[in-house]
Amino acid sequence: MRECRRSFRSAGVAVAVVSFLVFPAVCPCALAASRTSPCPDSFERGRRDLPKLALSFDGGSDAGETERILEVLEQRGAIATFFLTGEYIKRNPDLVRRIAATGHQVGNHTWSHPHLTSWERTRRHDTLARLNQALLEQELQRTALAFEDATGRKMSALWRAPFGEINRQLIAWASAAGWSHVGWTRDDGGGRHTLDSLDWVDERASRNYLTSEQISSRILSFGAGGAGLNGGIVLMHVSARRDDPEVRRLGALVDSLRDAGYRLVTITELQRDAAREELPLPFTATLSLGRN
Repeated sequence: MRECRRSFRSAGVAVAVVSFLVFPAVCPCALAASRTSPCPDSFERGRRDLPKLALSFDGGSDAGETERILEVLEQRGAIATFFLTGEYIKRNPDLVRRIAATGHQVGNHTWSHPHLTSWERTRRHDTLARLNQALLEQELQRTALAFEDATGRKMSALWRAPFGEINRQLIAWASAAGWSHVGWTRDDGGGRHTLDSLDWVDERASRNYLTSEQISSRILSFGAGGAGLNGGIVLMHVSARRDDPEVRRLGALVDSLRDAGYRLVTITELQRDAAREELPLPFTATLSLGRN
């Protein structure tokens, strides 16, 4: 099945989401997967006319820099969206309770962060033969139950596929169970330039490696000359196993985004804005009354 992503028809919400993913190991094909063409059923950008930004942090297993990230956000009164796996929730219940208690939104990143498509082997997003709807639903449901057990709260009905491996079939399977897929923002020129921060590239010898300063510049310069970061979703990770983690510059990044006029919001707020944009205008009858 051909891979797909959704760029919500966004007449202009200035929104960016920064997400921090935690992987047991970095997938070498993730960069290429992040550049594949969008799927119309995955939410990847809000409206482009509103100065809003959504920071999202994904947790795969290790706590990584979660505590430091939370400290930076709390110091600045900034809100974010976290996508957590069930394994992360099981290993870090205190951090999960802190995330929820401080008002951040929490979405689903599956239970075990599995590969869902054949991308790593074939460079195609065909659903893996061993995967079916029941198994995907189980990954999502177990995670949601673990979050509720840890926090006493319901998890937001959002999910993000591990490694960016998504297609229409997977989206439909999850949607049938009530889950809406969220990706990250790519440019309008075919997706080569994206808001994947590349902070998961931890080998300095890699041509894709960026320092924390370069990561911040990559984010802040996205869409220059166009809609900028309006409606954007930025992908980052809480545990990238780097010697120069982006959390060192997260505070400065948040400050720069706000100085540029962006407001940090949850992904759900971006979705609500986009939905309002798509609603038809109410019918108004205008009568022209002439003189008798």
